[in-house]
Amino acid sequence: MAKVKFTRENIVNATYDLMKQEGMKNISARKIAKKLKGSTAPIYAHFSNLEILKEEVIEIAKSNFSRYINKEYTDRQMLNVAMGIAIFAREERELFKSIFLMGDDFKDLFDIVVKDVVDKSKHDERFEGLSEEKIEKIILQIWYYVHGYSTLICTGFLRNQTNEKIEKKILELTAIVIANHK
Repeated sequence: MAKVKFTRENIVNATYDLMKQEGMKNISARKIAKKLKGSTAPIYAHFSNLEILKEEVIEIAKSNFSRYINKEYTDRQMLNVAMGIAIFAREERELFKSIFLMGDDFKDLFDIVVKDVVDKSKHDERFEGLSEEKIEKIILQIWYYVHGYSTLICTGFLRNQTNEKIEKKILELTAIVIANHK
């Protein structure tokens, strides 16, 4: 029987699919090989160790997440980010769990998202006259809510969360948080 050969891309895609289904913690060379219906040898031929492969897959996951938070759901940039997180939790449940609920493989992503939102807030009239420190405090409070809300969506505790429901919930909370800081 001829040996099955897999490209680097085949291996990365199979690993990404596994991560979406089972989470990053459950990735192993054997599971990847089983998914590809082959041996572990091609995996190690393309990647000197599994950590390098995982890092590549993490970058793909971050890119996928970025598409959600940078999409225009509304005409408000900050609302788009918050909605993107919740919609990502709804549509990419296992990936959301891997990024936000398990381990620390994506630790830097939190800082990147918060910084991005703080930067976008500079163009939001609701924050006029507030110091950057106060804006960051508000953003973090909103983040805690959005993260919790998204987790409830991801875990199935909240069902049937349409984009419209998500937008309404986030707008309700942000209005309360911002009003409490004025």
